[in-house]
Amino acid sequence: MSGWTSNNRGHGELFMIFHANRATPSSRPRRFRPISAGTASLAAASFLLAACVTTPRTTSRIAKVNPASIAADPAAWDGREVEIVGLVIWESGTLGLYQTYGAYCRGGEQAAIGVRWDQWPGVSSKDSRRRAIVRGVFRNGAGPKPADGSVAISPGAPGPGPLEPGLIVSWLSTPERPCANRQ
Repeated sequence: MSGWTSNNRGHGELFMIFHANRATPSSRPRRFRPISAGTASLAAASFLLAACVTTPRTTSRIAKVNPASIAADPAAWDGREVEIVGLVIWESGTLGLYQTYGAYCRGGEQAAIGVRWDQWPGVSSKDSRRRAIVRGVFRNGAGPKPADGSVAISPGAPGPGPLEPGLIVSWLSTPERPCANRQ
């Protein structure tokens, strides 16, 4: 049978051993040595270290949220850095970020937060009614809070806030047409 040798019967029949780039018959059986506990521990520690180093961080300091969620519970978002997708509104004395164009046209102030766009770099009144992704720190109320515990809203704000000046991550649309019932 190919691969067997029978010339050394004192050690029994041997398998053909393959070396790096050629097969050669051996006169002695190859003995496998067990891996020591120290070597196994070192190998396991190496794999764990490699896994820890290459694992991406899954936590982020910036919370991704929508304007309606902040408006529903502004105290929960006070002082947090947030990233919001919404409709930028800067018209008729209203400065805010609405959930959607439909919410803005319906007068859905429960789905909006106040943002002082005049303090944000790169934003002008020409950007009104554009969808955008914005980042900033949300503050629940401007100035002293009312004694009755209600939410303090700055003048011209459609809801709680303000969202402190941050940055426009991306503009998602061109300006929408004006709402007929808002003029």
